[in-house]
Amino acid sequence: MKKILAFVLAIAAVLSLSACMGTAAKPITATDPTDPSKVVYTDYDYSIEGLCKYLNDLGYMVFDYDASKDEAGKATIKMQAEMIGAESGYKSSYNYGRDKWVVEAYYYADTTSDMYKEAQSGTFTISDEIENGSFEITVNNNFAIVVHDVKNGEERKADIIEAFNNFYPQGK
Repeated sequence: MKKILAFVLAIAAVLSLSACMGTAAKPITATDPTDPSKVVYTDYDYSIEGLCKYLNDLGYMVFDYDASKDEAGKATIKMQAEMIGAESGYKSSYNYGRDKWVVEAYYYADTTSDMYKEAQSGTFTISDEIENGSFEITVNNNFAIVVHDVKNGEERKADIIEAFNNFYPQGK
């Protein structure tokens, strides 16, 4: 009886371990749009979700359109935007070519706050006491974007920032 119980427990342990391992999610890959001239900012809401959908349709961000879900493995996650004084934000991680890209977009409701003014300077510091505690940030009206550097990606980074600056360039 003890041998049977030990055997059953061993089988249960093996099955539970194999269920936990599962299959790894495939990395999400961004692709260039078929016709970027058809992506016009006025077709999108003046909102953080509108900005993310606009950048998604240009191939510069992967926005899963159901960003209310913060599930692991999703290309887009909601950020704790209050850390930089923003009201809301999303972070997108994806592959493009051989590089992994991370693009963060934020919405500032209060454009008079000190944190918004710091973001307007082009550099935001979360902490002086940690390595990489400062990062480059680009502001356009109520929105801000952070494009994490990747090797050999300066041209694409410039294209992402240009597209971001073309999103409601005069504000709403």
